[in-house]
Amino acid sequence: MKLHDTLPFVSSEFYYFIAIAVCLFLVAKIGFKKWISYRWLLALVIFSFIVLLCPKPIQFGFLIVYLYLALLLLRKFYKHQNIILPMLVLATPMIFMKTLGVFPEDTKSTFIISAKNIIQIIGLSYIIFKVIGLYIDERRSATKIAFVDFFNFTAFVPSLLIGPLDRFQRFNSDVKNGYENITAELFLQGWSNFIKGLLFKFIIAEALHRLILSHLTDDGTITYHLLYMYTYLFYLFFDFAGYSLLAIGFGNFIGINVPINFDKPFLAVNPKEFWKRWHKTLGDWLNDYFFKPIFKYFTTKQIFTSIQRQSIALFLTFSLMGFWNGFKLHYILSGMLFGLYSVTHNYYIYKCKVAGKDVVFGKLNPILVKIISIILMFNSVAFAIYLFSGKIL
Repeated sequence: MKLHDTLPFVSSEFYYFIAIAVCLFLVAKIGFKKWISYRWLLALVIFSFIVLLCPKPIQFGFLIVYLYLALLLLRKFYKHQNIILPMLVLATPMIFMKTLGVFPEDTKSTFIISAKNIIQIIGLSYIIFKVIGLYIDERRSATKIAFVDFFNFTAFVPSLLIGPLDRFQRFNSDVKNGYENITAELFLQGWSNFIKGLLFKFIIAEALHRLILSHLTDDGTITYHLLYMYTYLFYLFFDFAGYSLLAIGFGNFIGINVPINFDKPFLAVNPKEFWKRWHKTLGDWLNDYFFKPIFKYFTTKQIFTSIQRQSIALFLTFSLMGFWNGFKLHYILSGMLFGLYSVTHNYYIYKCKVAGKDVVFGKLNPILVKIISIILMFNSVAFAIYLFSGKIL
């Protein structure tokens, strides 16, 4: 077994861990739930993964402690309505890590190499986004959040690497219901999600990578770029969606309803619908904790017109998504391009409302309009994801 070198759903060791963890919960439900509560068993399982299998367990532990203490201090002493400072305090480790990511891998700087080794912790971005959401949702609450509940929420193993992004109240509600949530129905649902996740990630995504992507040679032709662009889009989807399904399936096995992350995204007809189908939990997080506060601020200050407020807030939100992926140019431009798509669609809807008709498609058959919209959205996404891949920069 690879001690301190095991990532969720990547190596065979992790699947042994899953099997043992699920057995523990089933045995506890049947005969030992009077001796150990669900929340403490969950904490024990997560702690075991961190101590035995997780890379950099000490740094991981320091991160969780830092975020918990920062959360408590902000809730107790920071009474200002502005949430920018708390967000920056909580996001400091992530910002530091993204900044270090800009330096090339072959840098000779001893400080940069040492700093990367310390701060590059699995799940850092997802953990911090979850804690920021927790702070915003709970900052006016007088109820103290117990460390064990905070630990279970932030360090929940299945969703560490790629999500989905959960909310504290929803997650903690499942934990409180505990063993009651472990049912045959949910277990079978988890098995279905798990098998589908294995199919997506280890068969389809792996086949796309090994049979096509790894054999493409960059000869500078349009054929190469188009083939790589569309293949990479499907590879990323099946790899990403597969991981999410595996996380959801593991959660189902132990009675936790991890949120759905992907829902036929290539059938989306516009950017708004796409982000309700592609990485839905991240889209919801950005909408609730970034877009809405920016739009509300502009509205309160009576800055710009309503359509301008919406568009600026949209562009800034997707730009943040780009920076969240990394501080490298291709990540940032990809986020901005998605922002441009959303702003364009936003103005299109606005113009249609003002004119009282569809200013682009007119009276064209609605079915044909839908087909054209899906094709346009699919190709727009393909280009933005290709930009994200860094292949054209």
